Amino acid sequence: MTTGLDIAFFDIPYHSRLVTTLPIVRALVERGHRVHAFTLEPYRELVAASGARVVLQPPFGYEPPDCTVNLRTIDYSMEAVPALVEMLRALRPALVVYTAKCLWAAIAAELCGLPTAVVHTNALWPRGARVSEAVFAARWPGRSEAEIGRIEARDRAAWARCADRFAVTRTHGDDVLPGIPNCMNLRGDINLVYTSEQLQPRRAEFDASYHFVGPCYDERSADDDPAFTAALAALPRPLVYASLGSMRLYNDRRDIFRAVFEALAEGRYGAVVAVGAADTSALEPPPPHTLVRPYVPQLAVLQRASVFITHAGTNSVFESLLAGVPMLMLPQGADQPIFAEHMEALGLGVWLRAEDCEPAALQGRIEAALADRDMAARVQEAGDGLYRAGGAARAAELLAGFAQETSRPFNR
Repeated sequence: MTTGLDIAFFDIPYHSRLVTTLPIVRALVERGHRVHAFTLEPYRELVAASGARVVLQPPFGYEPPDCTVNLRTIDYSMEAVPALVEMLRALRPALVVYTAKCLWAAIAAELCGLPTAVVHTNALWPRGARVSEAVFAARWPGRSEAEIGRIEARDRAAWARCADRFAVTRTHGDDVLPGIPNCMNLRGDINLVYTSEQLQPRRAEFDASYHFVGPCYDERSADDDPAFTAALAALPRPLVYASLGSMRLYNDRRDIFRAVFEALAEGRYGAVVAVGAADTSALEPPPPHTLVRPYVPQLAVLQRASVFITHAGTNSVFESLLAGVPMLMLPQGADQPIFAEHMEALGLGVWLRAEDCEPAALQGRIEAALADRDMAARVQEAGDGLYRAGGAARAAELLAGFAQETSRPFNR
């Protein structure tokens, strides 16, 4: 084991993000390392429970209209980087670890001359590579090409100002703005990817700095809800689960949930529908044997589900594979079409198009997925491969080993 190290850790301060990366922090702490985790006050308790030493970073400011993740991170970097540089100079960590959208951490680490490790929890694509026409067309549903073009031009101008202000050289513009709104693929000196070698698209185009460790999840207390678990256990099987994720940007879709209700109207299956921000008062009464909630403990549901109607977000795709549940995918933008296309190509699910969302067509898709034993077997095999990739334990060993090897004088 390496000598205990000081490691700085950054993730987007958002609950559904932190619960998927804090297992790495916990694994580092268990190995005797001191992790200084940067976050905001509302997440202090969650982060501290991992064993990390909490460092409060500057708060986020005003969010402009039509704000992308890209612009939000650029604007925040402009505000926060000077303070973060001073914090890192005081900490003198051996390594700065951050997820692939934490631009503020990348710039601050560069200005301090610190080695970096990036944790890729979202879809990772080779720098500068083009996506398919289908993925490109689905990158932001409901937005015209003119609207997207205006937003992208605004974001490019913002990045140019940021890069010029901090004289950035290590962070590549194609990683900050990869051509898909709300995607960002920052790279580090070492890169840990939340998938397996077998499931990574275009694996041969990534060099030896990329390590495919699988999802670094653990059993989450957020999934401990005895009352819900009892109601879930009372539902008949097979069980259909439908959710479009935790973000309002993606889950405020009454039209889709209405189609799900109609497709399940005969009540032949048990069903759980997590409607997120959607206004349930505008929906018809749910079908028989159906639980409807704004949000549900997803891991508990997937343990019992036979098919998952999902937006194909990162956590949902990997949790579905780990649970051995085939997917019907309705991507709502960002990197979700990339996942939907790749999972469909591997025979692990079906990318639903607009015509598939008519109730009769959706019912047919559900029935076909429930009957497809070959797809179920492929999903099980893919999930087993994710488990074998090593998870948080392997990630912690890679990070600590790299930090020990690359420790270097600090820029003051």
